Amino acid sequence: MTKLKSILLAGAAATAALTGLASAQDKQPVVGIIGANYAIEAARAQYESVAAGLKARGIAYKFLDAQLDINKQVAHIDQFVDEGVAAIAMDIAGDPNAVLGPLMRADAAGVKIFSIGGTPGFDKTLVQVNMPSRELGVKSGEYVCEATGGTGEIALIEAIEIPVLTPRWDGFKETIKEKCPDLEIVAIERAIPDDAATGRPLAENLLTRFPDLKAIWSMNDGIALGAGLAAKSSGREILITGLNGENQGIDGIKQGVISASWDMMPTDGGMVLAGRIADILEGKTPAPTTTEVIQISDVATWTKDNVADWKPYDQRVEYPGLQ
Repeated sequence: MTKLKSILLAGAAATAALTGLASAQDKQPVVGIIGANYAIEAARAQYESVAAGLKARGIAYKFLDAQLDINKQVAHIDQFVDEGVAAIAMDIAGDPNAVLGPLMRADAAGVKIFSIGGTPGFDKTLVQVNMPSRELGVKSGEYVCEATGGTGEIALIEAIEIPVLTPRWDGFKETIKEKCPDLEIVAIERAIPDDAATGRPLAENLLTRFPDLKAIWSMNDGIALGAGLAAKSSGREILITGLNGENQGIDGIKQGVISASWDMMPTDGGMVLAGRIADILEGKTPAPTTTEVIQISDVATWTKDNVADWKPYDQRVEYPGLQ
């Protein structure tokens, strides 16, 4: 064999090796994370934790943010199917019926479906991680019953009705009805978007309409912060509660404008889901034949007495940054 021929054969072998490597890399499974609302701190923590868990297992991920627009999620599912992802992990941003068709198409294409909070009407989801939404409502209800003495007038500020949120106010209302039926819910408002800027004018209106109002229950910390600032500005002494245990809620507790918040434990849920996705994609465990439901529980209560112990989400899990 001539020297030139040896060089050519060696080059061909190297090219084949590189091509094989590229082919192997091309086949690396990708998980599409379809978020409901990246702007909410606790929601982002869920998605970042899913990504962190997948990254630790060597699985690629890509993220799309619906910004609470269910129509975007319909397009996001189709986009990920077209891109050939191995799996989709989604947090539904609106009416679940809107995504049934796209999810069925994804399943028909061989895409494995996972969810945060469920996919009502679609029974092919492999693993569903339920955040402690109802527990947040129940615990906050028990707190409000005790803090108000169980009598008087209170108001609620809810938000968009989606599967992961509705159990919060349902759990709260049922707890109030059961444990302190003399506490009257005189008004229910809805903050969309669910942030401080929207919550504050709603709270100002409630304080004007109900001079004897004893408490405002808010479905998250952003709304609670807005409500707390409204109460402080009016000079009213009123109980304000939030939910999620986010940075803004903790700051509100430290400032004395929020009385309490309950930790959603989003990083726990995200990491658990990532682990199950990785196990199934890697063949370490078989895919469930019916939806496996995992419930996150035992939420922490944050008040002025223990707020110094709170740890930010991005210190609980090292955020890889959503791609």
